[in-house]
Amino acid sequence: MLTRLFDAFGFTGRQILRLPAYLFELLLFTLRALNPRQQGHFRFNQATYRTLLGQLIFSGIDALPVVTLLALASGLAITTQVILTIQMIGERAEVIDILVRVIIFELSTLLTAILLIGRSGSAITVDLGNMKLNRELEGLEMLGINLNHFLVTPRVIGTGLAQAILAIYFAVIAIISGVIMLSYTEHAGYLSYLPEIATSIHPYDLIVFVVKNLVFGILIGAIASYHALRVGQSRTELPQQTQQAIVNSLSIIFVLNALFILLLQPSLI
Repeated sequence: MLTRLFDAFGFTGRQILRLPAYLFELLLFTLRALNPRQQGHFRFNQATYRTLLGQLIFSGIDALPVVTLLALASGLAITTQVILTIQMIGERAEVIDILVRVIIFELSTLLTAILLIGRSGSAITVDLGNMKLNRELEGLEMLGINLNHFLVTPRVIGTGLAQAILAIYFAVIAIISGVIMLSYTEHAGYLSYLPEIATSIHPYDLIVFVVKNLVFGILIGAIASYHALRVGQSRTELPQQTQQAIVNSLSIIFVLNALFILLLQPSLI
């Protein structure tokens, strides 16, 4: 009986410490990937830039059609409804304030991050995981190539830049498409919302928006790479690590988004 009680306490303690240990390891992994120096030498070289460019093309440029479609749908379905609904119960300034809060600072960030996790995050995990299963990573290490330098850092930075750029692009398309639709179907005077929305965005909030998306993108790339390198010798581990990478990325992004609102953007609460 006493042994079972100790086993229960031990299991509970391990589960409680599991999350902090995971977050600490992930933080170290991310900082190591972002460290610009390795053994006194700069990490970035021609091969690194080539990998970074490939990641930017895959995560950013190749995702533009999907992001455009999603932003147009959000603009036509959400931006128009926000304007039509809020203007019936509030003033014009309140409508603009809600558009900035909801569409630009929140919706664009979260939807872009979800898309990036499902598209690029899973692809990074599968790509690096397969390389480890096929022992390609061992071959690179035997050649003296730093895996973190050559494979992880460009992907982490690439997803960070892609997230920031796509979030800005999403916000612009979602706002413009919604306002243009209303000006076409309701009244041309709705076009005056566009310059007012642009001038209502405070520079501090814009900086926070860009930094937040950079952090989210970096974490998406880091989590995907971290789980890919945890793949062992069995091929059944690859789908398991890919699933964990997606779930953990979504959980961390949503929690961090709430923390950003509470700590760094008190004016948006």
